[in-house]
Amino acid sequence: MREGTAELEKVNAALKAEIAERLSAEHNLHRLNRLYRVLSETNQAIIRASDRDTLFNDICRIVVGHGGFRMAWVGLVDDESGLVKPVTWRGANNGYLDEIRISAREEPQCLGPTGTAIREGHISVCNDMLNDPRFLPWHKHAHKHGFLSSAAIGLKLNFKAIGSLTIYGDEENLFSPELIELLKQMAMDISFALENLDRQKTLREKDQLLIQQSRQAAMGEMIGNIAHQWRQPLNALSLIMQTLPVVQEMGELTREYLVSMEKQAMQLILHMSQTIDDFRNYFRPDKEKIPFSVREAVSRTMTLIEDGFRYLEIDVKIDAADNPIIIGYPNEYSQALLNILSNARDALSERRVSNPRITINMRTENGTAVVTVADNAGGISEKIMDRIFEPYFTTKGTNKGTGVGLFMSKSIIEKNMGGKLTVRNTGNGAEFRIEV
Repeated sequence: MREGTAELEKVNAALKAEIAERLSAEHNLHRLNRLYRVLSETNQAIIRASDRDTLFNDICRIVVGHGGFRMAWVGLVDDESGLVKPVTWRGANNGYLDEIRISAREEPQCLGPTGTAIREGHISVCNDMLNDPRFLPWHKHAHKHGFLSSAAIGLKLNFKAIGSLTIYGDEENLFSPELIELLKQMAMDISFALENLDRQKTLREKDQLLIQQSRQAAMGEMIGNIAHQWRQPLNALSLIMQTLPVVQEMGELTREYLVSMEKQAMQLILHMSQTIDDFRNYFRPDKEKIPFSVREAVSRTMTLIEDGFRYLEIDVKIDAADNPIIIGYPNEYSQALLNILSNARDALSERRVSNPRITINMRTENGTAVVTVADNAGGISEKIMDRIFEPYFTTKGTNKGTGVGLFMSKSIIEKNMGGKLTVRNTGNGAEFRIEV
């Protein structure tokens, strides 16, 4: 009887152990499945994120919401103090991050998972926060907030540790070897995202620099054009002022004569005022796409620069087969056109072309507005044809050009307005073709 009972207890114990093992396996599988969901959602967040803060916030939200962890936070290292400063968190914080001090430097009080992960550049795990001696400085705070295990993922940017993602669970031995492997995959994905965002930021900064340089170059161009526009009316006003004393000495300064001179002077002043308005409107940024006439855009651009072209005796012929309408940014379109015309003017001037000429042709082709700008300056060397739209590429020398004008024209037409800007050599010179 005793032998039977002992055997039954043995079987029963084995059965309980098997059930416990199965439950543990199911529980672990459930945790793995949740972390797989976290990985999937994290990758989606990486695709959507436009900046680092958004990415960090989304990751903490996903870890807590889909992973079932008690809390997640991201801390970045302050280069001056070495302290890890929280930038975002989700879950049961309740002042926890205000109570603890974590440093990326190897200090006696800063040897926990977060500091270790940052210093060593890998995942650091503590599966028993209340008893692990490494976590001694934070035992009280962990117990208060119900944290029993943690894992810290070192965050890298261009192979340099910049911070960590720290995750807390409410059970011991939460981070199994399988779970740690998934966290390693997550760490690689986040590092890839940070490097990609950093590259995008660098490109945006370069674009902003190019835009600023282009605007400065255009401003210099406009100041020169204003000088040409104002030179003639200023000379006329000067002549009027010099004539008045002479006429008075001759005794011919009648009221009718004064009224006539006043009328002429006011017309000149109004013309100069209109010139300022034209240039001010040109530099006003477009806020939204609107329909505009190509013919009016060409005419407005020519108004800004015609005196300078006339001074160089450049003949400009405009041939409008029709009047295409574009939905886009009229000021930006005019800027692109102005850059092309200025480039043609410089080529004609530098090469001292006899009978210099620019032909602007506008028409509609298969529903697309097409404008071509052709000159008779001899064309572009085939050696540099593929490079003229590159930023900072110029053949004018450092004192005469920045090399951003044609680059910005292409960016405006193709990136901002979804069109196409190309160039080719004709028999006499270069022809730029704008399609929108």
